[in-house]
Amino acid sequence: MRIHFVGISGVSMQALAGFAAARGHIVTGSDNSLYGHDPKNVENCDLVVYTCAVQPDNCELTKAHELGIPVIERAVYLGELAATYGKTIAIAGCHGKSTTTAMTGAAFSAHSPTVHVGVANGSKAGSDRFFITEACEYKSNFLHLSPDVGIVLNVGYDHPDYYRTEAQLINAYKQFCAKSKTVIVNGDDAKCMSLCRSPITFGTGEHCDYRAVEIKNENGYRTFRLVGKKQAFVRLSVPGAHNVYNALASIAAADACGIKPTECLPKIAKFSGIPRRFERRGIAFGKSVFTDYAHHPAEIKATIATAKEIFPSVTVVFQPHTYSRTQSLMDDFAPALAAADTVILAPIFSAREDPIAGITSHALCRRIVQIKEKAYCFDTFSEIVEHTKTVRDNAVIFMGAGDINAAADMFIKADTDLPRI
Repeated sequence: MRIHFVGISGVSMQALAGFAAARGHIVTGSDNSLYGHDPKNVENCDLVVYTCAVQPDNCELTKAHELGIPVIERAVYLGELAATYGKTIAIAGCHGKSTTTAMTGAAFSAHSPTVHVGVANGSKAGSDRFFITEACEYKSNFLHLSPDVGIVLNVGYDHPDYYRTEAQLINAYKQFCAKSKTVIVNGDDAKCMSLCRSPITFGTGEHCDYRAVEIKNENGYRTFRLVGKKQAFVRLSVPGAHNVYNALASIAAADACGIKPTECLPKIAKFSGIPRRFERRGIAFGKSVFTDYAHHPAEIKATIATAKEIFPSVTVVFQPHTYSRTQSLMDDFAPALAAADTVILAPIFSAREDPIAGITSHALCRRIVQIKEKAYCFDTFSEIVEHTKTVRDNAVIFMGAGDINAAADMFIKADTDLPRI
């Protein structure tokens, strides 16, 4: 087939285009960040795939409709593609999907799985036996999947621009579980346990099927003993208590697919993480520099806790992601960020949204100042870099789902460009 991807610069779209090419299809693509869009791009195509960020009146979509070419949205295409593989393992949850998907891919690596993960260069085209994918809850996209193994890591309210209430979000997760042949959930999360009857469970509670006990912290990195359905010793190469749960989910998924711990655990032990998930970028102005994708209060809390296990003091440079999320979770953002020794805020990354009156990073900063003294807000990355130079904390994390990593690059470059004596 000749398949054209509209909005191909997106991480998921790049991966899907790569999978199509690996299967022998002729792949083309367009994006505003590349050469723009042209109706001629879809001529002679058999299928057009578009991302939800593309407007309905896009000239290529309009032309495809005129020519009678099938047009399909990315999430729908992902679901139809997944159904062509032997087994689909879909990882859902408000936090940790990307890391757990990549970790599960590592656990299955001896079987050359195809892995679809939402980070740049994180996906991999493999064999047709296993398809391992993130299952994104935004706009109920994960309901286009019918997984052989469906995993729910956690459930927390998010995407207020789509789910008006937490009950609506939970209902979507219930539908995801209903569409999964085998369901694996976090047994320590009450909301996860409410999603379906008799799921396979992982966690630290005595009732969990895959349970971590004797958890030890070695400078941020965990070891634990696995008990329950399987017995083993587990060592992790990614820091943070939350990665114990991610590893348990990966082990449970592997076991559900007939992959024994003796095969998957050495792979999990070597897994060292993915980009922008507490990713160490170097040292600048005497501080260890990290980037992190955290943009929800629960994620922020976990990342800061991980950093403070390793460093005596931590600065967080945070870029809020979307006005609706900042508005709905303002009361949760403030205490989560206040766990850092110093907080520096960048302007809100609007993504797909228009501004909301009164919802700004300055408003969030005022909330944080009520909890701690060292909270600052600036309107440009240049100002942020200049102030971050002056902080005395041991580490600085540039955090958010937008383009805050560019500020990290600027910070490191500012130190690199200093004249050396």
